[in-house]
Amino acid sequence: MIESVSYRSQCAACGSEMECVGVQALVGRRLEWDISYGCSACGEAMCECGPGGGWIPDDLRRRLLTEHGEARLVLSDPLATPVVVMKVLRAELGGDLAQAKEALQQIRAGAFAGTMPEMTLLAHRLRAAGVEATAERPQRSDEVSACG
Repeated sequence: MIESVSYRSQCAACGSEMECVGVQALVGRRLEWDISYGCSACGEAMCECGPGGGWIPDDLRRRLLTEHGEARLVLSDPLATPVVVMKVLRAELGGDLAQAKEALQQIRAGAFAGTMPEMTLLAHRLRAAGVEATAERPQRSDEVSACG
């Protein structure tokens, strides 16, 4: 599972416009990210990367969500044991019991969202704990009108 986004930015070395590519990927059972920059004017090139571990640069995450839309975590079994779900959420997202309970309520309301790699990882973790879950991307309104 991988999502990427291309965008333009200003080169720190010469001030020209340069091409940037950001990626978030589910590699094995963990999130990773990278951003590569390349300036055709001065040749400056750089790559930043890191294991996500729940952390991704805010700018990259925002760009991915804008480009691809939010993905939702869906529990296939609406009566899934709350204790198991909250245990997985606490292990993956951190936080306390109240935050895990709030996240569970958001999931059940269809309001818990993130990038597709993030939601896919949570769905994998929940399934490993015996809770049927999937990551889904609701159809965006601009996609509906284009098909319509």
